[in-house]
Amino acid sequence: MKNLIMIFAALFTSTLPITSMAGNVSSAVVIEQQRSAITKQQILSMVDSDEVQQQLVALGVSSADAVNRINNLTSAELSQLNMQINDAPAGSGIVGTIVTVLVVVAVLDLLGITDAYSFIDPI
Repeated sequence: MKNLIMIFAALFTSTLPITSMAGNVSSAVVIEQQRSAITKQQILSMVDSDEVQQQLVALGVSSADAVNRINNLTSAELSQLNMQINDAPAGSGIVGTIVTVLVVVAVLDLLGITDAYSFIDPI
């Protein structure tokens, strides 16, 4: 009887499917995550500046909302934001940054993720 139970247990455990919950992560994915983390930190530091804070207040957006939206950006949106910041001429970077942040906020409003601008109806 003991042998029969052991044989049954061995057969039962050997037929269980072995699944892995982890997937392969390529170096490119890890590098992209690091780049986006750095980009978010850089953008958040820009939002902390006094000039940007004044512009956000003038436009009716709280700094907490802006920080929350920046933290929710996808890597594609961060790449686009990075390209716009890098293409901005010297001296107008802060204005370009403010405009870019406001455009991102407007896009998030259109998608219904946020409700910063009351005049924008979500899609």
